[in-house]
Amino acid sequence: MFGFFNKKKLETYAPIAGKIIDITEVPDQVFSSKMMGDGFAIEPEADVVVAPCDGTVALVAATKHAVAIESQGVQILIHIGLDTVELQGQGFTAHVQENDTVKKGDPLITFDRGYIVAQEKPLTTIVVITNMDEKVKKIEKNLADCKGPILAIEVK
Repeated sequence: MFGFFNKKKLETYAPIAGKIIDITEVPDQVFSSKMMGDGFAIEPEADVVVAPCDGTVALVAATKHAVAIESQGVQILIHIGLDTVELQGQGFTAHVQENDTVKKGDPLITFDRGYIVAQEKPLTTIVVITNMDEKVKKIEKNLADCKGPILAIEVK
């Protein structure tokens, strides 16, 4: 689908159902400027974030608004909502802890949509590769199909 012939390829799927947008469209400059790395975002229609690929849980934020998966050395951060760190964990339930092994589709975090919206926080969920320079040779995006792989990552 993405045209890679390299054996070191990582496909990343949407961690939650919803409308997929390019990371440059996220209304937060830290993400839209790709300061943290490249990726995509989702305007979620569900409340359970799942593993976008097989890997190991590298981080569960103390405030449970973010989780990172490492796969083939690539670190993928899933950040639920904008400014949700300010909620100090309220409205979030983690189903994993650091160093857990996960398979694509395993539940990672559940969030209370109603509570987060009532706190006037956007639900935009960002998926970003945080170690692009060290581990990624090339990345291709397919933002049109949320059921198939969204990112095809050629690993260094």
